[in-house]
Amino acid sequence: MWKRVAAIAAAVAVLGVLAALSAVASGTRGEHKVAAASPPAGPAATPIRNASPAATASYWTAARRKAAKPMTLSRNVATGMAYGSANLDFARSRITPQTANKQPPYKGVGKLYFTEPGVGNFQCSASVISNRLVVTAGHCVYGSGHYYTNFQFIPAFDGSKGTTAGQQPYGSWNWAAALAPGNYQATSSTVVNDYDFAIIEFADQSFGGKVKTLKQEVKFSFSTTTGHLFDTDVTMLGYPCNFDSCLIMQRVDSSDHRGSGVASGTNGDTAYEYGSDMTGGSSGGPWVENFGNPASAAPTGGFNTRNTIVAVTSYGYTDPNILVQGASQFNSDFSSILATMCAFHTGNC
Repeated sequence: MWKRVAAIAAAVAVLGVLAALSAVASGTRGEHKVAAASPPAGPAATPIRNASPAATASYWTAARRKAAKPMTLSRNVATGMAYGSANLDFARSRITPQTANKQPPYKGVGKLYFTEPGVGNFQCSASVISNRLVVTAGHCVYGSGHYYTNFQFIPAFDGSKGTTAGQQPYGSWNWAAALAPGNYQATSSTVVNDYDFAIIEFADQSFGGKVKTLKQEVKFSFSTTTGHLFDTDVTMLGYPCNFDSCLIMQRVDSSDHRGSGVASGTNGDTAYEYGSDMTGGSSGGPWVENFGNPASAAPTGGFNTRNTIVAVTSYGYTDPNILVQGASQFNSDFSSILATMCAFHTGNC
């Protein structure tokens, strides 16, 4: 769920984009208008709960998933940096081979579906970071003063397959709780943002008569760390809708980067921009340092933890020629929501 086309200028632009998406999502393809109710935002450290994961499961029909729009967040002011191309190098392709979606570390990444009440159904990307938790973008979880709902995660999704089993090799998972940082709740209309990340807990389910957590079924999870995005090499993963109709996982590798251009000491100054040509649908997808398999073959050096997420896709530019994506560096706010969600239920982490 990435290129959430909002303007840095103001929240008015965000509302305009969402209104346009609403007309498409609720007025076509047999979609029913989504109920205009959602859980209110609680105190900063209080996750919201899903009272009925089963209701989430029944909500997501194949037709609704197909009609879900990419949640996009875009920056339309380049403050002197837009000149046809950002000149930030990168390489992108489908994951290779395509069957790698069922191999580590790719299988820890998946498609996230959700509903913005009163607006419509959307999609983003997300990744497994512990037994029951996934990380995604804050704007895939919260916006316009409220949390979204109906979160469903499909790890290792491959929409090119002709059967449900092929598309969902590790099943579909329904949310139990979610948390965006209090600072993101207070500033969610701001692009660029230092806090555009969130964590969702997914309910256990039965496979072959045995109840399993998400990680137990997928058999993989990423590590996370803070303070690494400012100068590193990242592998970005996600399901952008400008390639393969959001159906197949894409990979971008980049080390060429720049700061966000936001003044030091203001919101957005610890966001960074790397070369990429992914767009809407990739929001929330992981930016991974030391990407690779096997984990035992970690590189040597000052930081050698394999498959560590340092950020998730936050925004791009309305100018398609710039070829840049931005992300909020994981910081103390991320550590705080991770600790809260790990402690929310026994065995989450």
